[in-house]
Amino acid sequence: MYESPKQKVPIFEAKGIETIRRDQCAITQRVLRQALIQVFNCGLSSARQQWSLIHRGGLPVSDFVLTGRVRSRYRGGKSGPVQACLAKRLAEVDPGKSIRHKERLPYVIVATPGRAFKLKDNVLTPLELLEQWDSFSIHSEYYAVKHVNAALQRCFGLAPFNVNIEAWYRACPKPRRRIHHWPHSRSSGASMISTYFGSDICAICGDKTRAAGSSKVVICLKCRNDGVSVACTAIEKLKITQQRANELGRTCSTCNGCVENSVTFAQEENRARKSISPIRALANSNRKIKRLVTPIANCTCIDCPITYERHRMRENEIEALELCDALDIY
Repeated sequence: MYESPKQKVPIFEAKGIETIRRDQCAITQRVLRQALIQVFNCGLSSARQQWSLIHRGGLPVSDFVLTGRVRSRYRGGKSGPVQACLAKRLAEVDPGKSIRHKERLPYVIVATPGRAFKLKDNVLTPLELLEQWDSFSIHSEYYAVKHVNAALQRCFGLAPFNVNIEAWYRACPKPRRRIHHWPHSRSSGASMISTYFGSDICAICGDKTRAAGSSKVVICLKCRNDGVSVACTAIEKLKITQQRANELGRTCSTCNGCVENSVTFAQEENRARKSISPIRALANSNRKIKRLVTPIANCTCIDCPITYERHRMRENEIEALELCDALDIY
């Protein structure tokens, strides 16, 4: 809106829509706000970019956190919405985590293998998702269709726009989700089958190449021939990531009073690979697997953006270390 004829830059003032509603996630608020602003400038081209980021996994977990109000009981003895099912599960595990009446509970919706699923079985707290990053991923289709597209359709499905957001979304290409580089978080070692799939995208140039078994980091033949340049790129990537992680750790140290750096977040421990056969046990005696030591940090505040940024830097550091290992640098 313009408050005076001399004003050149308009002011975005929202009342009652998803850009300021507290029951929406941050990605829906940001996409709708950008769409409403850019519709007067260059159209709705930003929506396609946001859909690509959602499916590719290029957004932080904090953008997908939803909050829902939980009641102590529901009419007819029903289980209630997904946040109520999550609150019941948390209370059964730890009675100290019982949610009060009409308290808002943050949660995220994760994806499971297969097409048919119950939404109440795919809800986790943000901290559970961060700890089990190797086993779960954000349900991109649910957030794009049920939240982002629904909010855009309510605004741009009316005259004079009359835009069919759902048809536009189906026609847009869906990029493939990036592989999670994270140590095993479960004590039993059980994970989704996707964790055993290897990558066929070169970690240096991004071109498609042949997968090397179940390795998450693969390097094409062209990049391997340029060994010096590729090694410098890998070391520089690891250096920048660790420097950024140490800066975030110092920020946490001034807040919680603990020693924080790139090593203290999501620490790993080496465990021997278990095997039933004595022959395999002898062959795998020197092989060890890395697992996550929980909790992932001294401070687990899900409202602090530093927590999600440190989680992203830790994943980038693991990816950089795997790249250096593939190049036989360390």
